[in-house]
Amino acid sequence: MNEKTLAIGRIVFACILAEIVNFAFVICFSDALQVPLFLDTVGTVAITFYAGLVPGLAVAFAFNVIRTVSFAIAHENAVYPWEMLYFLCGIAIVFCTWIFSRKKDEFRMSIKVTVLYLILISLVSTFASSFVGGAVESLDLIVFEGMAYKSPVESYVKAFLGENISTFISCFIARMPVTMLDRLVCTFAGFLVYVLVTYIERKEEKPA
Repeated sequence: MNEKTLAIGRIVFACILAEIVNFAFVICFSDALQVPLFLDTVGTVAITFYAGLVPGLAVAFAFNVIRTVSFAIAHENAVYPWEMLYFLCGIAIVFCTWIFSRKKDEFRMSIKVTVLYLILISLVSTFASSFVGGAVESLDLIVFEGMAYKSPVESYVKAFLGENISTFISCFIARMPVTMLDRLVCTFAGFLVYVLVTYIERKEEKPA
């Protein structure tokens, strides 16, 4: 087996582990403990740091598809492809993470620089994912007269709509506080997962 095949296999395996991390956080914290955050992109952020843009996009897309289908099966509901549009939030997060993290030497110049970069990624991805998510939720409300799935921001959206604020602005603004905290948690946690994985790899590569 040549080196290229091994490298591809390693990335595929890393993507699978990233999906497991995503589902572990969602099931343990969002579903079981009812933490009012999304917490579904820790693995996505980690794989973007580890392997770059394309694996990050693949994990972001696959997570939403698997989540939508498995949720429908578990609750004996029909699968609504519309719900899968929320993968666009993950795509936005991957792009924001990749743009700032692709220059590894600059990113990891010092602990302070790394922390500042992580905060910057969190801020930019908050705006991007809130904008995209707000657009999808606006269409949900217009087309289905209600959100397609249960969301941590649903009550906030209803509050804004009750004040006669436009649908998109209500959905966009309502997502910002929750998404900001979610992005901080997922960005820092994803980076720590990435650091842990690379540390383990370096230890295994050292001669005995």
